[in-house]
Amino acid sequence: MKKFIYLIPFLFAGFIYSGCAKFDEMNRDNYVVYDAPAESYVQSILYKTEYTVMRMSYGLLSNIMQHGVNTNINNTAMLHYNYDIDESSTAMLWSLYAQKGNAESMLAEAEKSNNPAMVGVALILKTFVMQIITDTYGNVPYFQAGFMPQQGSDYVYNIPYDSQKEIYIDMFRSLERANAAFDEEGAKNFKASLDYTYEGDIKKWRKFGNALYLRLLMRVSLKVLEESNGRLELGDEYGTLHVTNRIAELYDCFINGSGSFPMMTSVDDRAKAKFSKTDSYLYTPFYSYTSGIWNAQAACATLIDKMVVKNDSGKETMRDPRLNYYYSGPKGAPVQLSNVDMKLAIDKGVNGFAAGGNYGDVKNGEWYPLLNYSEVLFNFAEAAKRSWISVTDKQMKQLYLDACKASMIEWNPDDKVPSSPGTTREQYLTYLDGKFDYDIALEEILTQKWIASFWCGVESWADYRRTGYPILKTNGPAAENNGILCTRLRYPATEAYQNGKYYQEAVNDWLGGENDMLTDVWWADTDESRDNRRKGRQ
Repeated sequence: MKKFIYLIPFLFAGFIYSGCAKFDEMNRDNYVVYDAPAESYVQSILYKTEYTVMRMSYGLLSNIMQHGVNTNINNTAMLHYNYDIDESSTAMLWSLYAQKGNAESMLAEAEKSNNPAMVGVALILKTFVMQIITDTYGNVPYFQAGFMPQQGSDYVYNIPYDSQKEIYIDMFRSLERANAAFDEEGAKNFKASLDYTYEGDIKKWRKFGNALYLRLLMRVSLKVLEESNGRLELGDEYGTLHVTNRIAELYDCFINGSGSFPMMTSVDDRAKAKFSKTDSYLYTPFYSYTSGIWNAQAACATLIDKMVVKNDSGKETMRDPRLNYYYSGPKGAPVQLSNVDMKLAIDKGVNGFAAGGNYGDVKNGEWYPLLNYSEVLFNFAEAAKRSWISVTDKQMKQLYLDACKASMIEWNPDDKVPSSPGTTREQYLTYLDGKFDYDIALEEILTQKWIASFWCGVESWADYRRTGYPILKTNGPAAENNGILCTRLRYPATEAYQNGKYYQEAVNDWLGGENDMLTDVWWADTDESRDNRRKGRQ
């Protein structure tokens, strides 16, 4: 019986298959685009990826990374933040292979039609999807995965798992090729109606690709420095990649606004998936995701301790301007308002209300972050602290403050504040400036990056595994997984019978015989990371 890579159960979408399901009868997946011009894939890939990652951010990652944890719940043993991870959560991001397949088909169509701009966009989308998958599970099918739409019934889902190191090497090759493709003759903008992220602007797509390159370079940097003095061999075409040298080159392009690798230079360049108020296919899921238990979790979230400033008597004196956008508690009306004043409050915004009555309410968020401009600045600030780029301490601090400011603008562009304590963006930045400690600058940078990475896919989890920051207590009384914050997610159970031979090889050869959540992925297996993560269990 033939088995196909896209027939992995999408439990969250209601695709629940029994062990005796006839997979051959389901080989045209509703999540896969077939036989279409290259540019028509863009929107589908981004939105299927975004909705999957967003649900994962809400349902699992916000819990294990302590963005939303309610310590007042009596029965905590079976909750995700105690590392009791159910199969539906384990399988969720595996379903992104459908979008890897779409990206491969898009790339093939772009090459066939000699469209260099679409080649570049396809390579960026393929890399964006695959870095989420490999960063979640580690060694996964890569080089032979995602070709079912092109090969149809001849495609047999019986493919090997590739090492994460080899996957990263190929993703670097893809991003090098993507960057060069946008410079080729014939590279031009495409239809804005097919691209809600950048409206077909290939200059911004190129910046997105290079910001993704920076993300992945930072991801592997500590491991490659420890393992091979910072060098990776990309093969004959691209030669030796010196990771920290390339980071420095990207920074030079960022500072100069020119060079071989154009970089994001403002919040307007960030990659985001926009929602629609009129198209039901593109409605925001934020409203349902941030209702009910979400706000109950927020009451005791570890994150809030880092976003609220209190005086010696415990009274709140200042709060991060993003806080009310992250968590949307009930907002009652002041009792003294008349009907006329109430209308004014709703229409114009008074007494701490925003116009429209939606002060600080992410439920009405108009976009989801794929890669924020603030992430670029945080990465350069970290690189500066590690002396990978040539800047002064003062310049490093300014990169950090600029990153914090960019994140605040990304989430709270109007700088709306509640009537009390009424902290504006500049007031809070002045506070962060004053408390910055050069001796622990790395921890401060990565802690603020953790705050800024809220909702942004696997990013805060990846940074934690890579560096051990922020220091999180992980060995609570109900914690499973040996009190260790999950180092990876288990392969979905379906792999054991859909791809049994290669699944067993991956489990035996890499994981030592058990599909566990204790084995470090390749880039997280460093002394620095292990030492810092251990502090959370002391």
